[in-house]
Order: sequence, then structure tokens, then C-alpha cells
Amino acid sequence: MQELPFRRLLIGLDLTSSDSTLLNYIDRVLPYIPSTSIQFVHVYPSLLTDGSKEELEGKIIKAMRDLVEQHLTTDSVELHYSAQEGSPSEEILKTASSHRADLIFLMNRFGLKGSALLQDLANKSSASLWMVPEGYDNFQFTKFYVPLQFNEHNARTLRLAYGLDEADKGYNLFVCEHLYEVPSGYHYSGKSLEEYKSILEEQRQQDFHHFVENNDLGDLGLTCNVLSVDGMSTAETIYAQSRKMGADLILISARGRSTVSSFLLGSVTNELVLLDPVAPMILVKNPKGNMGVWQAIQEI
Repeated sequence: MQELPFRRLLIGLDLTSSDSTLLNYIDRVLPYIPSTSIQFVHVYPSLLTDGSKEELEGKIIKAMRDLVEQHLTTDSVELHYSAQEGSPSEEILKTASSHRADLIFLMNRFGLKGSALLQDLANKSSASLWMVPEGYDNFQFTKFYVPLQFNEHNARTLRLAYGLDEADKGYNLFVCEHLYEVPSGYHYSGKSLEEYKSILEEQRQQDFHHFVENNDLGDLGLTCNVLSVDGMSTAETIYAQSRKMGADLILISARGRSTVSSFLLGSVTNELVLLDPVAPMILVKNPKGNMGVWQAIQEI
């Protein structure tokens, strides 16, 4: 099983009550990942102040330190703090690049608040993105939900999920599902809807077995449900299935590539960030196959 890649973390704090929720969750996660360095960052808009910018940022950093000391156990982990003025997405991207972060933790808010920031980071950062729902007060690693499209990105995500499982002594339930949509013109095939679904699902199960063989995943004992979305979007179905099984963690394979122009993720991933969250979710990037936007710009 691959070693977990999450060593250099970035945690975005907004200095509101939500920070306590985020830090309490991360405090429970840290024992399962081999982090060696954490960068805390707060991005603030231009503010009118009687003091200097350095004085303002010193106060912000002290507030972050106080929060971290109150909520986080960080023995043997290097801690760094920064306060940046400007656009949250731009400053977090730049900080993640300079810190060489491989995982970003952020709050996932309800009602589209903050979703533009999450979409920007999901599309442009080379780091994986771990999003915690606003007000989430539960922590368990008992049920993982992993949607599959049977590609190499999925294989990497599964290995990471099983790495988390091994860190938790292997007590977790995995639910893998392949979600498909029946083509609108299926009736021209001469098949009923039920017959068409049956044929499709048999083909997708064969695809799953090939996926397991081609990616050397046989020792994981995987099974995969094949399910029609039936009128909902794929993103809506992922959340509906996650809620139905009571998932503690959703793991989504996010495709990132080595040029700026191909950093747009699929519509499913973007829609997931826009919908109200049902559980913590990781957008898993390939740390060796990605180049962050800021890094790419620097190399032009």
C-alpha cells in the first residue's frame, strides 16, 4: 500500500467561530496522517487601521496561535503562520505553492458561501483539498464512500483511502460505487429500460474487474455497486448515497495536469463543491502529476 502523501499541510483560518470546528476535526485527523509541517494562513481584506500593517498582521498571527494552542495537538510538527492581505484564493494558492503544501484543509460552508474559494482551489491548486462541513461536530473513520470511474486517478484514491484505513487499524467500511446515466435514446435499441440497465450494469462490472486487475488492486478485496442516477445529477447522487450510508468521509478523484489550460476539473467535481455538504470530503490530487497555477506561471 502506498505511503500517505500528506506531509506538508496548509490550514486556512477565517478567525470566526468556525475555526474551532475545523481545528477540532483536524486534531482528530492528525494521528492518521504523517504530517511534518503545517502552515496556518488568514487572508484579510484591506482594512483601515490606526496602526501599521505589520502591527495588524502581528495581532492576526497571535490570534491564530491562540486558536491553535487551544484546539490542536501538534507535537513534533513544525508550525508556521502567515497573514496576507488580498484575494483569499490568490493568497492561499501562493502560500500553498511557497509552502509546497500537498494537502489544504478548509471549511465547506452551506448555502454557497465560500464556494467560489473552494472551486478556485479545487481547479487551480496542485494540493489535495480536504473540506469539512460548517458546524460538523462528529469524527469517525468508519465509513468511506468512493465513487469510481475505473481510471488511474481512482486507483490512486483507493490506495490513499486504504492507507488511512491501515492507520486506523483497518476497522473501516468501504463503499465503492460506479454511477451511470442511461442514454436518452436507449429505447431505439429495442430494449426496455430494465433490460438496458441490466446490460449496462453487467458491462460496468466487467470494467470494474479489469480496473482491479490492471491496477494491481486485487489484494484489497474490493466490490463495487453499479447504480443509475435516475434523473439526478451525478453530484447529487453522490451526496444522496453518502447521506444514505452515513458516510464519514467522501473521497473524490480530482484530475489535475501539468499545464494551466487543463486545470479545469470535471463538472461533477465542481458541482460537488457548490452543493451543501453532507460529510467531510477529500478531492484527491496526484502530487507528482500536478503543477499548481502559480508554479506553472513561474516556469513560463
